[in-house]
Amino acid sequence: MVSALTTTRLLASQMALQLLQTPDPSQDSSSDPLLGSSSGSDLSNLPSQSQASLTNMLNGLSANQTDNTAAQPDPDLTSSSFMDLLKQNLQDAVKSEGTGGQAQAMLDALDNGTLTVSDPTKGASIKAWDVNAASEQGMTSKTADTIPTSDWNDFLKAHLERGSDGTFVKNTDGSFVDKTTGSEAYFGQVGSQYYYITWPSASATSDTNASSSDASAAADKASA
Repeated sequence: MVSALTTTRLLASQMALQLLQTPDPSQDSSSDPLLGSSSGSDLSNLPSQSQASLTNMLNGLSANQTDNTAAQPDPDLTSSSFMDLLKQNLQDAVKSEGTGGQAQAMLDALDNGTLTVSDPTKGASIKAWDVNAASEQGMTSKTADTIPTSDWNDFLKAHLERGSDGTFVKNTDGSFVDKTTGSEAYFGQVGSQYYYITWPSASATSDTNASSSDASAAADKASA
């Protein structure tokens, strides 16, 4: 059963992305395609200054809300506990949305070692790993890579690709596009904290598989 806190967090995550798409103050807000979408949130009365409050909303959400159960600290990004929670969340999402959505793509990337989890507010990024894999048994934590520290507002504006209409570009599975790498991207929560998660795009994966097949065929021909 979805709790009120979970619902609030999901709405906040959606609103965070919507606020980033708010048009320039000099533009007519009625022309913004976002405001006419079926997102379920009417943002037409929000001032443009709301964008500046995005970071406070994201970082303060967990601190300002309480759940029916005792709050537990979230596992550290670098820990096996976090990776276990991430995998469980993805598996639950696949059960809910099916195998054709972004949750399955993220789960596949996790299995392949190509899923990256980042938290710019802490300046940390790490390759996710499967805690159940035989090669990872006994692994309790790994060292994260250092990335430039940034608030969510600036980070998302710098990373999420926009279309000609100013809205964020989405892939067919609902994922966003990271304009700095071309990877598919997800912005949301694991536990009560926000994270930015990326994985290779479907086209890049297809190209890699094709190259591997060509190389294998060439090797077989050479040995014949």
